[in-house]
Amino acid sequence: MTQDILTLKDVSVRKQKTLVLKGIHLRLSENEFVGVIGPNGAGKTTLLNVIAGFEEFAGELHVFGRKETWKRVRRTRLRIGYVPQLFPVDPGFPILAAEAVMTGAVGRVGLFRNPGIKEHAEAVRLMEMMRIAHLASRPLGQLSGGERQKISLARAILQKPDVLLLDEPTANLDIAVQKEVLNLMDEISKREALTILFVTHDFNMLPERMRRVVMLKAGEKVFDGDIHKALRSDTLSRLFQYPLETFERNGRRFVSYG
Repeated sequence: MTQDILTLKDVSVRKQKTLVLKGIHLRLSENEFVGVIGPNGAGKTTLLNVIAGFEEFAGELHVFGRKETWKRVRRTRLRIGYVPQLFPVDPGFPILAAEAVMTGAVGRVGLFRNPGIKEHAEAVRLMEMMRIAHLASRPLGQLSGGERQKISLARAILQKPDVLLLDEPTANLDIAVQKEVLNLMDEISKREALTILFVTHDFNMLPERMRRVVMLKAGEKVFDGDIHKALRSDTLSRLFQYPLETFERNGRRFVSYG
């Protein structure tokens, strides 16, 4: 029997005079793979920031059975991995790809201690799984967007979190690279004991292992349920306020614009 690992009760976030999250109720269980979908400005990133401990909020948040404020204790923060949207890196920044991955171990071993043989072996395993081992000695700033995104994923998983938060992990990537990242997410979900929250606005690019979808609109939760019901024409059209049609091909559902 699975247990709730995260619970949000009437969670709201106000920025200046605007409510960007409005009374969110949400429960996540162990090893769930949940998508968060909505248009730009829906509050998707803010929701992740609340869970990660980066955002002040009103309401109640329980993480791993413990009531938390936005200021997390270290042991709780270490159990939550966060992969933000792709960000630019200075090509001259003096850090290698393998070193960037190894920073994921710092929280576990301590800031002033060097990772040991076990952590290095795990980093190599993760880079091999993500097919980036050949990039180990390349400067991070010289890698492509897709390669940096894989580095970011490997770093977050090396942290050994119980919850993995992904904010638009395929944004601004070529279609082929997007598909490769999605396949990696399916593989990670299968191999690692993780609860995954996957934020996106692209409902044609969803991991196959995702079974549940939460939809946000203007800061409110408007849907929470099975992915097949979420991807129906009527559900998506209401969410985006635009006529959308869905169709199936080779067992997968796709969305087209009317």
